[in-house]
Amino acid sequence: MIFLDNASTTQISKKALDVYNFYSIDKYFNPSALYMKGANIHQEILKAKSIILDCLGASKFDNIIFTSGATESNNMTLRAFIKKGKKALIGVSEHPSVYNVAKAMLDDGYDIDYVNITEEGTIDIDDFKAKMTPDVNFVSIMHVNNETGAINPIKDLVGIAKHVNKNVIFHSDGVQACGKIFVDLDDLGVDLYTLSSHKIFGPKGIGALYVRKGVNIRPFMFGGGQENMLRSGTENTPAIFAFTTAVQLACENFAEHYSKAKQLSEYLKDKLRNLQFDIKINSNEDCSPYIVSFSVGNLRAETILRMLEEDEILIGNGSACSSHKKGNRILSNMHVEDKYIEGSLRVSFNYDTTKEDLDFFVAKLKDVISEYKNKTNR
Repeated sequence: MIFLDNASTTQISKKALDVYNFYSIDKYFNPSALYMKGANIHQEILKAKSIILDCLGASKFDNIIFTSGATESNNMTLRAFIKKGKKALIGVSEHPSVYNVAKAMLDDGYDIDYVNITEEGTIDIDDFKAKMTPDVNFVSIMHVNNETGAINPIKDLVGIAKHVNKNVIFHSDGVQACGKIFVDLDDLGVDLYTLSSHKIFGPKGIGALYVRKGVNIRPFMFGGGQENMLRSGTENTPAIFAFTTAVQLACENFAEHYSKAKQLSEYLKDKLRNLQFDIKINSNEDCSPYIVSFSVGNLRAETILRMLEEDEILIGNGSACSSHKKGNRILSNMHVEDKYIEGSLRVSFNYDTTKEDLDFFVAKLKDVISEYKNKTNR
């Protein structure tokens, strides 16, 4: 099998799995227990937070809140900081766990405006400047788009926002950035930043929300007072430590993996351009090299995806969280022609992906498109 949908999830690494098993079997103690073995686990959780903060260039005085995943982290953030009587700005290309929360809150009467994107898929700076007024108290703009890999200039956007309102809270969904592009949270200046484990070879069911020192967030779940009273419930210690291991490995091998992804991205784009079909590449050269979005004109992506699956090739057609919905909000807002919308596909790499994998994929894609067009006369 050739798995080319790593932006949706990744296989847990052996090291992370070993850590997960160790804390499930040998050191399974409750961190809230009064006996020493529990207290020691609590101290290890604090150390894990420090490790993640250090890997992401954050201050040791900042905080990490462990959650069940990025969706919870994003929901926690928007529910905490979007307030009645204040205005919020949300990127129009956000992941559904941000976009749909904002949409629901907008329907409930909250004052929310969406910031447009350019034809390249990045936030429209002029539109952001026009909408970033002194009454805006919260902004959420993702770092790397999960469908196209477009990288937003978060540091510049934070600077613009803070210049207009120094008290504005700025959140960024960093799920597709962490471990894949260079991230320095102190330099970016964000107040909150969302992380996910299973996108970087950690286990599912665990994520985190970075909270800058001095930012007060109200509790999301009540109970025993875990996570500094912000998210009650017994900590998922095996997942926490496996996630921390995944972050460490991603940081340690960042340069090597990034260089390989860059080569693979350019290699794939060249091979797609050489196919004698109506193919549009939606990810430009400035996008994250881990994601290549492309469209086949006048054909349905779902059909192509299913036909490739018969040859044991798995790829995506956008966000896995919204793959069953028709249309494509991201590409539509990039003003991509309608004939390419329904045929949009996404290839996403990991460090095990090879050029041979891509050769096989492109060869099969060529066969699939030819067969599809012959059957449908398109």
